[in-house]
Amino acid sequence: MELVENMLLRNKDGEIIRIVFVNRFSSIIYVIAMDEGSRWPYPINKEDIFVAMADGEVTLLKEDPYFRHVYEEDLSGAEKQRRDRAYEIITYVLQQVEHEEQIYLRKYRQKVINHSVSVFQVSKNTIKDYLIKYWKGGKVRNALLPNFYNCGAKGRDKKVSEVKRGRPRKYGIKKGVNVDEKMKKIFMISLNRYFYNKKQNTLKTAYELMIKDFFTIEKEEQNGVIIPILKADIPTYHQFYYWYRAFNQLKHEVSKRHGSRVYHQKHRAIIGNSSQDAGLGPATLWQTDSTPLNVTCVSSVNRNILVGKPLLHLVVDVYSRLIVGFNLSFESLNAYSGAMVALQNSMTSKKQFCARYGIEIDDDEWDVACIPNRIFTDRGELNGSRIESAIEGLGISIQNSPSYRPELKGVVEQALNQIQMQLAPHVDGASISGKRVRERGESDLRLKANLTIDELTAIIIKLILFHNNHHVLQDYELTEEMLEAGVEKIPREIWRFGLRHQKGQLRKLPEEVIKINLLQSDTATITPQGLRYKKLLYASEYSLQNNWFESARNNGSKRVKIKFDARDLTEIYMINEEGNLHTLKLLDHLSKYYGKSIDEIEKIIEFEKELDEKSKERELQKKVKLFTDIEEIVAEGKRKTEAEHDSSISKTKKLKGIKENQRMERELQRERLKKEKEEYITPSEEILVENNDGDGLSLFRSLRDRNEV
Repeated sequence: MELVENMLLRNKDGEIIRIVFVNRFSSIIYVIAMDEGSRWPYPINKEDIFVAMADGEVTLLKEDPYFRHVYEEDLSGAEKQRRDRAYEIITYVLQQVEHEEQIYLRKYRQKVINHSVSVFQVSKNTIKDYLIKYWKGGKVRNALLPNFYNCGAKGRDKKVSEVKRGRPRKYGIKKGVNVDEKMKKIFMISLNRYFYNKKQNTLKTAYELMIKDFFTIEKEEQNGVIIPILKADIPTYHQFYYWYRAFNQLKHEVSKRHGSRVYHQKHRAIIGNSSQDAGLGPATLWQTDSTPLNVTCVSSVNRNILVGKPLLHLVVDVYSRLIVGFNLSFESLNAYSGAMVALQNSMTSKKQFCARYGIEIDDDEWDVACIPNRIFTDRGELNGSRIESAIEGLGISIQNSPSYRPELKGVVEQALNQIQMQLAPHVDGASISGKRVRERGESDLRLKANLTIDELTAIIIKLILFHNNHHVLQDYELTEEMLEAGVEKIPREIWRFGLRHQKGQLRKLPEEVIKINLLQSDTATITPQGLRYKKLLYASEYSLQNNWFESARNNGSKRVKIKFDARDLTEIYMINEEGNLHTLKLLDHLSKYYGKSIDEIEKIIEFEKELDEKSKERELQKKVKLFTDIEEIVAEGKRKTEAEHDSSISKTKKLKGIKENQRMERELQRERLKKEKEEYITPSEEILVENNDGDGLSLFRSLRDRNEV
């Protein structure tokens, strides 16, 4: 087993340590005690760890209970501000050492901390607390969040009463006002009206205009001029400023006052360039991009239906040229969801993923499941607001290339081109490449399409496995160390060499942390039948134990946030009240949707709707005919009844003896059934027919007399 960064180890006494750094050139690793206050990381010999694990004195923790799962939009401004300030200091400190290992050595660490103290004007203990919190939290930005969630009365405002909160005013005679919900609403309206706009008014001006709009009463003339009169008590500018700080978001402010382009150009952090530090080793820099494949697919529901070209997202390690992950879907170009699924595929195990498409792989064929340091892309799907918190939550930096400069990410561009060229000779339904117009009389190649998206995905997996394990990179420049070691120009061999000899090292995070940050978010509804999403129903042991669905039946439905993998909606995920990620599974009676992607499920639902509409049209046509047939039978019965109507029989006589008449009718029906079975008329029945004197009740009397005998 290989020891990697972020692993958690527990000894027989219950003490837990986290690996924070692995020296690949020696037998030393650095660990930090998770339950011991503010102790600095300390070195341990790898062999001692292996011996202890072999003796059963040390075990590896598979789950990481120290990661804090949060939704970025649920964090307060103060939490984000403190976290980002701490992260800025941590980043600066780590940049001051030449090699990361030096930060774990006292003589280097003390020097950079002293320098950072003078730069940021904070104490040494503050920097120490930030570093230890960062290491214990898995070296991700959210590890530096303040523990506000442990404080009491979270999210509750102080009680509003007639008594003014806070100290009495030192100057002036007015006692001031308390800020209640109505006042906060006025503050927000005024900010939107006078501050968050292109006029770029100052905050003071916005406050004064608010006073004019909401805190003036009657007007009176002075020297022919109408002057508004202020109310007795008005909020102060400091109160207005306090709630502005509470409401404000930097991105919203800059975008509204200066435009979103200015925000992305001047206020969003983008570090480095496309090729910087790529030589440090595997997982240092990944490139990602997407392109529509020149292959038309057929529907997985009905192969007679053409569904167009799928979009391929590819993620490639720059150092080794290894394809670390991909996603094939019908998402639109530059779609966030397609990019997120590709990144999740890159950072998690591939064995189960390949098995889903009927491909069994060995452990070393595609054993990439790690977190990169940086991702380089164009200004597409990874340039929006939703990606920022997701990527930064995993401790990854995003670099965007300038517009119309695809050559800056040539590694992934070349990989996409290779897949396109390798597909074309072997699959039907390939589109005409380039801008060449189809000649008159030339057949449309799309009509030859015969592959579903799942079948095409299996082909892509095969192509990637070949590329990673057998493709020779003729233009790859081997280093002197690679030449001495006899490294072949094959992505997998270069990747392995980098793990053994280069400075870069793999960084892993629990799969649930990756899911929380990268999976798509949406809202679902808790209903009495289950958790409903996309007309599908889900449940879990946790939801049943907490009576979600009984509560929905008695108290009404409730909307909740979920996470889901667009490739497979068999399971969806939620962060429960305890802050843990738990899984809800599709109900058994919806098993036809097991293993289906969101695109396939939508196609199936659409196909079922189409069938229903056709069936409803036929049903309506047949129902109209049914009504006509019924009306004809009713009309015929009415005609016969009117023809045999005997006006001499009174109403009382007709209503009398209905029960007896019913019994006689039952006997008559039995006799008729018997006659149909014997296929001829018995003599007794002939007598009954002949003796029918026209009285409507004579037939019943004859049957009764015969039965009494």
